[in-house]
Amino acid sequence: MNSRTMIRAALVVALLCAAAAGCKKEAAEKAAVPPAATGGNDLATRLNAMDPQAQIDTMRTLVKMDSTDAQMHFYAGNAYYSFASGLEASAPNRSAYLDSAATCYHRAVAIDSTMSKAWVNLGLAYEDDNKPADAQKALETAIAVNPKDVLAYCHLGYLYHANGNLSKAMDEYKQALAIDPNSAQAHYNLGLAFAESKIFGEAVREWELVIKADPNSDLGKTASENVKIIKQYSTNQK
Repeated sequence: MNSRTMIRAALVVALLCAAAAGCKKEAAEKAAVPPAATGGNDLATRLNAMDPQAQIDTMRTLVKMDSTDAQMHFYAGNAYYSFASGLEASAPNRSAYLDSAATCYHRAVAIDSTMSKAWVNLGLAYEDDNKPADAQKALETAIAVNPKDVLAYCHLGYLYHANGNLSKAMDEYKQALAIDPNSAQAHYNLGLAFAESKIFGEAVREWELVIKADPNSDLGKTASENVKIIKQYSTNQK
C-alpha cells in the first residue's frame, strides 16, 4: 500500500467513525422527546429536564392514569430508549430497555397507526437492538403513513448505508432533502455517502450546508471536523 492509499484509507476511516457518531447521536436526541418531535408541549419540556430513570418513573405513572393516550406510550418509549442510549453497547440490560421502548412504541401505533414519529423511533430501537429487518419495516411504515417525514427517510437511508448500499441510501437522503432542503441530518448523511464514494468535493459541499444550517449542534461540529480532514488531505496532495 503506497502512502497516498494509506492517507486516503485513514481519511475514510476517520469519516466513518465521525459520521456514525453523528447519526447515532441524532437518533438518541430524537428519541429523547425534543420539541421538534412533540410539538414542544409542557410535558415534553419537563421530561427533557429529567434524567432517563426519572423519565421512566414518570411515564409509568402517567400511562397507568391513561393507557388510551398514544402520546403517553410514545413518551414512555422515548424514556426507555433514552435510558438504553446511555448504556454501553455491551451492557447486559441494554437490549431489555430497547425491547421495552419497542413495546411502548407498538402500543402507541396500536392506538394511532398514523403516528409516524412512533414508527420512526420504533425503527431506531430495532436498529440499535441489531434487528435491521424489523427496523426497515418500521421506517417504511413511517413513510407510508407520513410521506413527508424527513427523519424516516434519513434513517431508512442510514440502514441501506450501513449495509453498503450507497445508491439506495443516497436516494433516501435526496428524498428527505426534496421535502426539507435545510435538513442538517439529510445533508450530513449524504455527505458521508459522497465521501465513501470518494466524491470529496460533494461531501464538503453537503457538510458545509450542515454547518450553515446547524453550526452549534453536535452534528454541525462533526461536519466541521470532517471538512477540515478533507481540506487538509487535499492540501497535502498538492
